[in-house]
Amino acid sequence: MIDGQHLSPNRRALLSLDDDCRIVEIQNDRVWVDNSQSENVFGMVDNVLAVPERNQAPCLLIYGEGGTGKSSIARRIKSFKKFRQKLIYVDLTVKPNGLKFSGQILFSLGVPGEPLYSTKSFSRDLSAELLHIIRLRGIKGIVFDEFHDAFLVPRLEQHRNLSMIKGLSNAPYGLSVIGFGTSSALASLKSDSQFYRRFTMIDLPDWSDSEEFRSFLLGIEGQLPLKKQSYLDSEEFSRFLLERTGGRMDSVIRILRSSACYAIRSGEERITLDLMRSAFSSPWGY
Repeated sequence: MIDGQHLSPNRRALLSLDDDCRIVEIQNDRVWVDNSQSENVFGMVDNVLAVPERNQAPCLLIYGEGGTGKSSIARRIKSFKKFRQKLIYVDLTVKPNGLKFSGQILFSLGVPGEPLYSTKSFSRDLSAELLHIIRLRGIKGIVFDEFHDAFLVPRLEQHRNLSMIKGLSNAPYGLSVIGFGTSSALASLKSDSQFYRRFTMIDLPDWSDSEEFRSFLLGIEGQLPLKKQSYLDSEEFSRFLLERTGGRMDSVIRILRSSACYAIRSGEERITLDLMRSAFSSPWGY
């Protein structure tokens, strides 16, 4: 009898699904595995939001190259009840109604009316209304996903965006800015040394050969609805993944998802090194 003891308790019931449904679950992008990097970020966000009101709010920049898991961590923060009422979220890759930067901020804050794009009009005409909304809702911070996009604009607009972000972190608004972006966001912030000093920088490096990485692989295995245990934390699996991916988070997860799909289609019901090689060579060939 298959009891699924190697799976997380909330995933064991998935073993009763047919093959196609289990593959859909494997490819579901909402699956989350705790790891020390993300836990470090969550703890810092929690501490920043607990800081009493200041003239200059403390800020965080979580940065790394594409595929290191920045957006996944940002989405995870958004899902936490304890953060939900204290934070507003701006995904700079999503532009509702074609809004520019300031319009996106106002949209996320729920400020009604036409967006005002200049920094000058933003602060002059909306300062009282913004302050009222922020204090009424108890907002303590603003999260920017793809933070670097705020600076991938002409120089004048880049300066306006930076000034606007800085203004939101100043009194009377006092919002902690929590940015998730690439190292180019770090370089852009350095153009304003005073504002830059408010930020604590958190680098998201690629995985390396470590017990922490093997623990992460074991956590992934607990989410994959396979009937047999694969022992993904073994040395042969971790070495293969690091050699093929350089430890890049999204590449590791992509291979593991594909390997699990191969395991179902082949009837193996566990990931083997041969199936992992197939997944690396042809990720959608299962």
